[in-house]
Amino acid sequence: MPRPRFLDVATDPALVPGIYNACDQWCDYCPATDRCLAFKCRPETGKGNPYVNIEERMYEGMQYLKACHEAEGLEPPQELLLLLNGERPSAAAAAQYVPVDDGLERMGKRYAVLAAVFLASSSEPLPRGPVPKRPHGPTPCEVVVYYHLLIASKIYRALASSLEAARTGSAAARWDSDVSAKVALLAIERSNDALQVMALDDADPRIEDLRKHLSRLAREVAARFPAACTLVRPGLDAA
Repeated sequence: MPRPRFLDVATDPALVPGIYNACDQWCDYCPATDRCLAFKCRPETGKGNPYVNIEERMYEGMQYLKACHEAEGLEPPQELLLLLNGERPSAAAAAQYVPVDDGLERMGKRYAVLAAVFLASSSEPLPRGPVPKRPHGPTPCEVVVYYHLLIASKIYRALASSLEAARTGSAAARWDSDVSAKVALLAIERSNDALQVMALDDADPRIEDLRKHLSRLAREVAARFPAACTLVRPGLDAA
């Protein structure tokens, strides 16, 4: 059963069930935190080094996600339940999963690598820890920093869920595929805009190369996941 804290907060009628599954996880600048169970029940931060004992932190995170699902009456993913019980998926179940070997996935990873190399050698000062919250929003460089890995991961998730939907006919997998592609497209657009602003004060030719790569990524993602372009995420997008 979910902890009482989750059950108490989950009675708020303003909450949008599962909204945390469709966002970019940048809570500092999200306008919907008052409708998000995951945000309202997030663990306290700032106590010690979060990278100490990664196994414990991952287990706590899995318990947290399970509690969010249960408090909102949603079914936790079977793989999550298996991991929390200390089990591994059976060989038969694992055999159903087809590894993602796709040109679009490789494009996403290539952008992540190119952006990381650019950021590491850029004249812009990079944050030493998590991207800080700023009263007037993130700097263009911080936008690129935050999204360069998220773009690749959301493209991968969109492709993996699409394969699952094709294999099982699961409507939930199809939704997850399209909403992951939607988040990837938003992250691509914001990153491209940020790079355009950075180019005003930085003549580094790599900026234009990154923008071209992002533009191609946007076209490819939109072509592969056309439903993502018009998908409305409850609580996050205007209908």
